[in-house]
Amino acid sequence: MSEVNVLTTGEAARYCGVNFRTVIRWIERGQLKAYKLPGRGDHRICVEDFVSFLRDNAMPVPADLAAASRKVLLVSAAPELVASRLVLQQAGFDVDLATDSFSAGALLVSAKPAVLVLDANLAGVEGFQILDMIRSRSEFSSVTTLLVAPEGEVDQQRWVTAGADAVVPANCDRNALLARINLLLDL
Repeated sequence: MSEVNVLTTGEAARYCGVNFRTVIRWIERGQLKAYKLPGRGDHRICVEDFVSFLRDNAMPVPADLAAASRKVLLVSAAPELVASRLVLQQAGFDVDLATDSFSAGALLVSAKPAVLVLDANLAGVEGFQILDMIRSRSEFSSVTTLLVAPEGEVDQQRWVTAGADAVVPANCDRNALLARINLLLDL
C-alpha cells in the first residue's frame, strides 16, 4: 500500500462518517487545518493534521492512517539515547535522528514527526529555547514533545510548564521510553 499524504474533504468525511459539507465547515471554522488548491479551490487535508484533529476530538483513528502517526524525531547526541532508535524501529516506528539543533530543525519541517524526543542535554542549545520555538509556531502544534530531562533534574514540572507534553529522566531505560511514546500516541 502506498503512503497517503493528503485527503480530500470527501475522503475525510468517509473516515468520520459525516457529509463532506461538515468537513468543509470544520475547515472554515478553523477546527481542521487544510489548504486550497488553485483554480476550483478544493480543499486538501494533510494526513498528519487529520489524525491530530481526530485525536483532539476523541474520534477513532483509522488503521490505515495510524501509520502516519508513527514518525518519531529523536534529537540527541548521547549514545545511550541514540541506541533507543533501534528499539523504536523494532516497535514499528519510523525514526529520524538528529544530533544537533540545525538537523533537528530541518527534520522537524521535512519529516513531520508525530513525536519529538528531545534531549535537554543537547550541546550548544538550551532545551527551553527549543520548546519555546516549537510551541510558538502553529505548524508544529500537532507535534507531541517528550523531553529527556538532564541528569539529576529534580523539578520536571518546569519542562511541562515550558511546553513539553511529557518528561522522562535521563537514565530511563529504552523500554520505558517506548512505553511513554506509546502512551502519548494512545497506541
